Amino acid sequence: MDIKLLEKRKPAIEKLSSKFSVETQFKLMADYAPMPMWVTDIYDQSTFFNQAWLEFTGRGIEEEYGKGWMEGIHPDDLNKCLKIYDAATQTHKRYTAEYRLRRYDGQYRWVLENGVPQFTSEHVFDGFCGSCVDVHNIKEIEHRKDQFIVAASHELKTPLTSLNIYLHLLSGIFGSGSQEKFNHYISGAIDQVDKINGLINHLLDLSKIQSGSLELECSVFSFQALVKSIVKKMRVIIPSHEIILNGKISGKVKGDPERISQAFENLLSNAAKYSKEQDKIIVELYEDTKNVKVSVTDFGIGIAKEHLSKIFERFYKIPGKKEETFPGMGIGLYLSQQIAKKHGGKIEAESEKNKETKFTLKIPIHKSSVKHK
Repeated sequence: MDIKLLEKRKPAIEKLSSKFSVETQFKLMADYAPMPMWVTDIYDQSTFFNQAWLEFTGRGIEEEYGKGWMEGIHPDDLNKCLKIYDAATQTHKRYTAEYRLRRYDGQYRWVLENGVPQFTSEHVFDGFCGSCVDVHNIKEIEHRKDQFIVAASHELKTPLTSLNIYLHLLSGIFGSGSQEKFNHYISGAIDQVDKINGLINHLLDLSKIQSGSLELECSVFSFQALVKSIVKKMRVIIPSHEIILNGKISGKVKGDPERISQAFENLLSNAAKYSKEQDKIIVELYEDTKNVKVSVTDFGIGIAKEHLSKIFERFYKIPGKKEETFPGMGIGLYLSQQIAKKHGGKIEAESEKNKETKFTLKIPIHKSSVKHK
């Protein structure tokens, strides 16, 4: 374009731009967006909804202003949403929320909402703007998949339980010295049944976590005593490795000992599985003012840095010829991490490829066991 012509048109362009504020321009663009969008003020009161939102809900904009739009949230999801919004308003941080929103035809649809904080040029919080995506069909597919996992697992459980009983009865019959060979075969069969049972239990737990129905049977107990009992048990299950237990703690935790045991046992099993050429696993107990901790260190194949942030993802398996030789479904670490999080804790991983790997399980200390000075 001719520079002189642009200079001549500059006043007209500036006049046209000033006619529409940034807010007006945003609202004009938002109305053409295909997804529902909204804006709130610093008091978490909704001040704008685009055309896609109004078409989705079938309501007038006056009905949606302020907190009116929340009338469309499914009653079972409302409290959860309020907690998320209150936390975001207090912290001024980006958030996501998943809930069911009533559509114009009265049907509740699952939506995924993303909210982004807005700030003035002086860095003062100025409310949120955000959008929603209809994820109802995806949620239904997930639900059907979970239902299939539960149904298939239960169908497999019944014959496996019967098979396990029969094998143990046979083991008792052929347990004499003259039938040592038969007893060896039966013991091997029992081990395989136990492995299948373990896989089924993992699938059931995965389904429970995904549906939010994993329940904890909580009590207050000694974390050190639990770790010691698990190490004693795993020394029998993993005779190929010497499990060395170091450290001492006094803090107690409040949680489900069975679930915490499940997470810790998985870390020990993984340590043995990925360090087959070694014969030692080190377990260390320690604590700080907030958490009790137990670490599991093996000296096997290790994990490359680019995979460390992904190993706790559901179904994630590290690619590579060496890693593919190890069996598994990629849900053990995911389940262990979710169990830790259900207790207010977490599992952290450190590793150096072809040298060592260290997993640390952290659980908050129960307040009544904290010693005050």
